Amino acid sequence: MKVLIKTSITGKVNKQGYTLVEILLVIVLIGVILVLAVPSTRDVFTGDNLKKASRQFIALERKLRVDAVRDQITYILCIDVSNSAYWVITSDMTPEKQDEIKKSPQHLPSDVVIMDLVDENNQKTSVGEARLYFEKNNICSPAIIHLGYEDDKMTIVINPFLGVTDIYDKYVDISMSGSGQYVSK
Repeated sequence: MKVLIKTSITGKVNKQGYTLVEILLVIVLIGVILVLAVPSTRDVFTGDNLKKASRQFIALERKLRVDAVRDQITYILCIDVSNSAYWVITSDMTPEKQDEIKKSPQHLPSDVVIMDLVDENNQKTSVGEARLYFEKNNICSPAIIHLGYEDDKMTIVINPFLGVTDIYDKYVDISMSGSGQYVSK
């Protein structure tokens, strides 16, 4: 039968277990690891709603571009800025079908709001409905969407020609120039 003999920091033989210093050292190390790990993993478990909302809009924008080219029909993204909701209709839908779809809109993740939307005419809409058109030739309406969640803000810039969407982790005041380019104010 083997007996494990452990020596402590002081060099004395310890047959009882761990010393108070060793236990405190382990507790401190676990505390340091938790302090470093919790902020980075918090968003993984709870999810960052603002980033979820921006990914939701970007994925929808890309899907509508592809669908419009594939189906050779104009898709219209209707955004209810006041209620932070949206729905998709097509140009060939009857008004009755459009109203039916409008009654069950998609909503952004909890507590994320659409602060405002800037359209191709530099009109800022902060209440009511705005529409973005996705044409069958892969061109869409340019738009700037400002999202907010608690104290955080995010700006999504939809480029009509390149199919590239820019994202800023803050509220960026941008407008369209006469040449179709975005300029910061």
